[in-house]
Amino acid sequence: MLILILYMLFASTFTIGKAVLDYTSPIFFIGIRMVSAGLLLLSYQYFFNKKNWRLSAEDLMLFGQLILFHVYIAFTTEYWALRYVSSGKACLMYNLSPFLTALFAYLVLKERMSGKKWLGLLLGFSGFIPILVANSQGESQAGMISVLSFGEVALLISVASSVYGWVIVKKLIKERGYSPIMVNGVAMSLGGLLALITSFALEGRPSILKIISPKDLLGQSLSYVVHTELSGITLFLLYTALLIIIANIICYNLYGYLLTRYSATFLSFVGFTTPLFAALFGWIFRGEKEIASGPFLLSVGIIFCGLFLFYQEELKENAQRL
Repeated sequence: MLILILYMLFASTFTIGKAVLDYTSPIFFIGIRMVSAGLLLLSYQYFFNKKNWRLSAEDLMLFGQLILFHVYIAFTTEYWALRYVSSGKACLMYNLSPFLTALFAYLVLKERMSGKKWLGLLLGFSGFIPILVANSQGESQAGMISVLSFGEVALLISVASSVYGWVIVKKLIKERGYSPIMVNGVAMSLGGLLALITSFALEGRPSILKIISPKDLLGQSLSYVVHTELSGITLFLLYTALLIIIANIICYNLYGYLLTRYSATFLSFVGFTTPLFAALFGWIFRGEKEIASGPFLLSVGIIFCGLFLFYQEELKENAQRL
């Protein structure tokens, strides 16, 4: 039950993420969210676990890559894409992560893969074809590159960047001995700061207040304008706080707790339920009809078969090593 709650919460972040974009611009939002979450983590590290408060000069290059890939590129491209892509589809595309991780490990770390793993990998990749080819009207508004929309391309960049970022996180924690809270605190706060700088350069002034078009203000009283603006700011702050609490605090700690009771392989496999929850939430709260579309369901079925083959072989290899 806790595992399902974890992935339901994670799925909700895609729906909440789309909701918050109704009130602000994506890069500015990422800057605010990450700086806030990063400072909370660093404050906890400094005041409650100061013995692990450290940052070595020889690791600055690794932290630089972490800031760039784990936070800045991964989140700015994801939230830019969420303006055009449904929450269910965005979440489904994040199921590329285990396949990209395995491919990265094979190409860079020279890890060997069995024939069954290759079959699962190829089947999993092919499962994304139906959902990528089927573009909604909203996606087409972002522009197209052949059969892919710019939103889908941005999501692919986000997933690949996130996968590489987690490799750096593991290296800093396992090999360099840093606290996970310290690693994520530095990455989020500085990655968020970089996002804010980008926002001011590309998006102009903070756009929380840009929620009413000028034509809607004609003939309205000052009290109406102020009330509407304050309502928008309140919802922006509420959604931002929800995402920080759910994603940066609850999911992070709950996942760490579950890792002490279940294998990482099992948790990753159950994570396939996340896009189903995201599509369901998108249908209930945003009116998205992705969950009932043929391409989405076809992709879900094919990717599930690929993941099943891949993780079945992973479990067998883990049992042999033990």
